[in-house]
Amino acid sequence: MDTDILVVGSGIVGLFFALKIPDKYKVTIITKKGKKDASTNFAQGGIAAVFSKDDSFELHIQDTIKVGEGLSNRDRVELMVKEAPRLVNELRDIGVEFTMDEKGNYDLGREAAHSRRRIVHAKDLTGEAIEKALIARILEYKNIEIIEDMVALDLGMLDNKCVGIWVLNTPNSEIEFISARVVLLATGGAGQVYLHTTNPSVSTGDGIAMAKRCGIKIANMEFVQFHPTSFWMEYPLERAFLISEAVRGEGAVLTLKNGKSFMKKYHSMGSLAPRDVVARAIAKELKRTGDKYVYLDLSRIPSQRIRNRFPNIYNTCFSYGIDITKEPIPCVPAAHYLCGGIAVDENGFTGVDRLYAAGETTCVGVHGANRLASNSLLESVVFSERAAYHAISSISGERHRLTDYTTGTEVIPHEEIETMKYTIKKVMWDNLGVIRRIDEMMDAERKVSSLAKQISLWEKKAKPNIEFSNLRNMVLVARLIISCALQRKESRGLHWVEDYPYKNPNYERDTII
Repeated sequence: MDTDILVVGSGIVGLFFALKIPDKYKVTIITKKGKKDASTNFAQGGIAAVFSKDDSFELHIQDTIKVGEGLSNRDRVELMVKEAPRLVNELRDIGVEFTMDEKGNYDLGREAAHSRRRIVHAKDLTGEAIEKALIARILEYKNIEIIEDMVALDLGMLDNKCVGIWVLNTPNSEIEFISARVVLLATGGAGQVYLHTTNPSVSTGDGIAMAKRCGIKIANMEFVQFHPTSFWMEYPLERAFLISEAVRGEGAVLTLKNGKSFMKKYHSMGSLAPRDVVARAIAKELKRTGDKYVYLDLSRIPSQRIRNRFPNIYNTCFSYGIDITKEPIPCVPAAHYLCGGIAVDENGFTGVDRLYAAGETTCVGVHGANRLASNSLLESVVFSERAAYHAISSISGERHRLTDYTTGTEVIPHEEIETMKYTIKKVMWDNLGVIRRIDEMMDAERKVSSLAKQISLWEKKAKPNIEFSNLRNMVLVARLIISCALQRKESRGLHWVEDYPYKNPNYERDTII
């Protein structure tokens, strides 16, 4: 298979990038499951942009930098923030049905650590609304093709440039090479390396792992954002149900099981404190009380407002037996977003000829040590557009076909793969979670390194399938998180270490592998 532009991933990054490519180029989007199986589809909150008269670019920039704890790149944050209104309006023109107020303006919500109301949303299904509109627009273009059930295995490298991707065609179990003149990695995050995550099953860090296997720089993997409020269940599902931060923005308050609020003793903004602060506070309170969860109390929000503003959350919680207009929601933190990833410049360039990356799979420098709520969808459109324009301006050269991908013939039993995946997820949850300790992280390094050796032996004889591909990427991503975490001997943002409870100015820099 040959194409001009090959996009790996069908979330907001891959779709928006594809729409920016002139129709004289053939664009192929591959996704390892269905085209809607992306984190974008599950994003509830919204996209941050300055529209209110009492808001300003500088306020949005400062909110982002403050939350980033000294590691955000000011120039790139400014670039992102200033592009936001234009790109939100463009998404609306494409067909995203954002929620509007009675005057026909965006109904702006507020989320944690934002100093103003600036969250443009489609009720509490913003990601789904964006994904739906982008896919509908994509289908209008004859030069863009989406191929489902196509698992990216490895980058195709020739003379230090990326010339395509090795893929597993799941329906026929054949390994194929797709040659391209430009490759974009839009593979999302890696929440599935943790036992409790809001990410879908496809979020196994594939792009990061593929890049690392080719020696491409990876940065800031220690900064894993745990969303403070996922719906607590006795037996966790593959993807925990997220309770959007926007619920707290409307007035909901975190309480203990006895009904007492506790966030004011941790931060002046109370339940609207930055995510890292809230997640740590919940973890500390659960450890202190021995409880399994805290409550999110919505009693301050009028019942009709809850139903109108959060229909998805209301209906889902109701299906679990909780009427959130009358009862609090049991919540626990869950792995949600990876602030690190493939090190790229402001144009999504990886440093390898023909290879670009954007979105959660990258570290472009805007989030620093912690991401400001609703900056993720914004980052995705801003930097995927820039990557598209840069890729087109520099596209050149012929396509190349590679034929030397070697694999084994043995099928690794499904049960063994699942056992290994569970072990990785449990080790990472127990030892690299919201609150960390040096001895626990070193223990995780030993355990995960041992697992990696076993997987490496399997790799030489295994016949690739989607489960084994996910496993080998998960173990590599887990090792990268652990390695970065052990290098940063301080507490900053999402990386909180009991042995080093304070920020150290010597570590006001990115962790590069």
